[in-house]
Amino acid sequence: MILIKKILIILFFVSLKVFSQNSYSQNESLKIDSLIKKDRWDLVHLKLLNENLKFKRISKYKLQYHLLIKLDSATVLYKQGKYSAAKKAVLSSINQVEINKSNLGLPHYNGLKHIAITRLFYIEKRLGNISQGLKYLNFFSRGMHPIYSKKQLIFYAVAYTELGNYNKSIELLNSHLKDILSDEPRILYSGVPRIEEIAATHNTKGDTFVKWYKDSGNKTGLDSAQFSYEKAAEIMKSNSDLASYSRALLIGRLANICLLKKQYKNSLDLYNRCEQDSVLMGKNFSRETVWLGKAETYTFLDKPDSAFYYIRKLYNEKEPIKCTYENRVKIYYLLSLNYENRGDNTNAYKFAKLSLSEIGKKKIQDTSGNNFLGKHEQMEIKSISDETIRKNKKNTFLFIAFITVITIGIIFYNYNKRKKRTLGGFQEKIEKREKLPMDTFTIEKNKNSRGVEDKIVNRILKNLDLLESRKVFLSNNFKLTTMAKQLNTNTAYLSKILNEHKGISFSEYVNDLRINYLLKELEQNPIFRKYTIQTISEEIGYKSSTTFIKAFKDRTKMTPSQYIKGLNNL
Repeated sequence: MILIKKILIILFFVSLKVFSQNSYSQNESLKIDSLIKKDRWDLVHLKLLNENLKFKRISKYKLQYHLLIKLDSATVLYKQGKYSAAKKAVLSSINQVEINKSNLGLPHYNGLKHIAITRLFYIEKRLGNISQGLKYLNFFSRGMHPIYSKKQLIFYAVAYTELGNYNKSIELLNSHLKDILSDEPRILYSGVPRIEEIAATHNTKGDTFVKWYKDSGNKTGLDSAQFSYEKAAEIMKSNSDLASYSRALLIGRLANICLLKKQYKNSLDLYNRCEQDSVLMGKNFSRETVWLGKAETYTFLDKPDSAFYYIRKLYNEKEPIKCTYENRVKIYYLLSLNYENRGDNTNAYKFAKLSLSEIGKKKIQDTSGNNFLGKHEQMEIKSISDETIRKNKKNTFLFIAFITVITIGIIFYNYNKRKKRTLGGFQEKIEKREKLPMDTFTIEKNKNSRGVEDKIVNRILKNLDLLESRKVFLSNNFKLTTMAKQLNTNTAYLSKILNEHKGISFSEYVNDLRINYLLKELEQNPIFRKYTIQTISEEIGYKSSTTFIKAFKDRTKMTPSQYIKGLNNL
């Protein structure tokens, strides 16, 4: 009897929760319906972007709202990580927008296309294919009002960040902010969208500074990132509906900065605060970021069990991985490190290969992306040139001649630069596809997996040569784990490469580098011969003189003292 009562109570609360959720969706649908009837476009658009809302049409709506609902439904799919379904829905909707251009009127036609382009660009960005995103941007922007070229400046900034041109990205983002803030008639943005766009631009600057730090190691980049993130959160305070969520996002971003600064306990505390925020964790992207951040933090705190717990929330080996490209690479990398910490070298090697393979594929796509940005730069030059000519009609001929020479020079320079960077005939294949419908634009998968691995191995060997030239082996911290991290791989894979391509183990490799360096110094620098054995051993990276003497004797068949005495007697 007691058991039956417990079951009934549970069923009651479950049904109450379901009822309240349905009631909430119904209430929100009524609010949206009311806003549509009042023609409050921006507010309707904002509310429809709630990924946890199941909107139900209550009335028959005008064409522009019918298409807006379709596009925003696709955005919800995107936010839920259903990228293929979202992309298909957006392409279908944008086709309907084109078909109904004359019925929509230019303002709604341009507005709907901009929403579609935004979504397509960020879908491809999250899939790691920035070149495809740029193609959509280039293709679908044709015929749109010139004001949208200013709105789209942020897309090019994001693309430059993804392709490693951080200075250019920050320049464009600052320009975008200037355009918004100097737009007194509020033509670009007005009301809530204006506030959100300013905040989004500051957050994008923060993301750019973080990536810049990851590439350069300059910690001032993290300080700049924190300043930008805090600026964005401050701006969003004026939006009562999103202020608390923006604050939670800021905490997550600060947690990542602490992680990058190796302040792991602070990072974990901040991520724990994020995990307790039900609104933040109700968003797919935010939830993914928090769990991955905690997995990475636990990895570096040497707590593999906790790290695996959070990785498994995001990754199931039996199912296709649904995360973004960037997070997918990080998951493979963290799995590699944690399996290595557990002593499972087979799986460590497996996931290291997966991580490096993904990076190799993206480099091919980035080459195509750089070509599109080269075209964008040429368009910028042409736009500036045209404006100059209009303002200086008296010197039209001279300006045309000057700009033509400059443009041809830049095009020629970019052409040669691209030609050197393009892999094989890849660019030729891309150019042949530019006139095809956009749903046919897919980068061909590398049919030869061995070829991809060869490129990865060659890159590691090349970076090894670079580290050798910098004589980093003279540090007593020159260890296998340190080297593996610097080369973005793990110890199992690095050891395998050294065995297969140099025919030696890592310890033999280090000893060879150090002893070769010492032999050269002893021969060319007589002062070096006057050092004590202990000093020499420390000078070339050995913590123990005994280990040094053994390595030296294995190589020369005599002790260091005997070898130095022989040199002095010559």
